[in-house]
Amino acid sequence: MVLYLLAVVLVFQAATGVCGFYNLIGRNTCDRIKRKDKKLVLVSAVLVVLIAVAGSYTSAMMTKNILKGDLESIIEPYNLTLLSTEKDLRNESINQYEMLNTSLGAFDRKYSDYTPFAVKFDEKFQGDMKNVSMIVKTSRQYIFTGSLSDSHARLAVGESLLQSIKKRDSLE
Repeated sequence: MVLYLLAVVLVFQAATGVCGFYNLIGRNTCDRIKRKDKKLVLVSAVLVVLIAVAGSYTSAMMTKNILKGDLESIIEPYNLTLLSTEKDLRNESINQYEMLNTSLGAFDRKYSDYTPFAVKFDEKFQGDMKNVSMIVKTSRQYIFTGSLSDSHARLAVGESLLQSIKKRDSLE
C-alpha cells in the first residue's frame, strides 16, 4: 500500500512539475520542466487510477487463489481421513489424520492473524475454521483408540463446515 502511495506521489510530481521535496529544502529546479499541458496531467491521473484499480483487483484474485489452494490442502487429507475412518482402517486413519493435522496446523498459523480479502466479509469464516480445528483435535483420541465410527461422525460435521466455507466464499 505504501508503494502505491509513493507511486502516486511520484507520478503526480512528474506530471505537474511540483517537486515537493525540493520546495522543502528551498531549491527550485522544476521551472525548467514544469508541465503546462493540462491533458497530460489528466491522462497521468487516469493512468495512475487505472493501475491502482488493476493492481488491487489482481492482488485480490491472487490471494483468493492462494486461499483456495490452502483450503484444498486441508480438504484432501480431511476427506482421506474421513474415508479411512468410514472403512474402519485404523492404521490408514492414523496416517491420514497425521497428514490432516499437519496441513491444518499450517493453515491455522497462516490465517490466524491474516484474513484474505476473499473472506474478509465472511463473519463465519474464523469461527468455522476454529470449529474445524476443534473437531479435528477431538477426533484424535477416537482415531488413536480405534473408535473410528465415532471419529467419522465428528469429522463429517467438520467436512460440511469446510464445504459451506467453499460455497459461501466462492472458493469452489
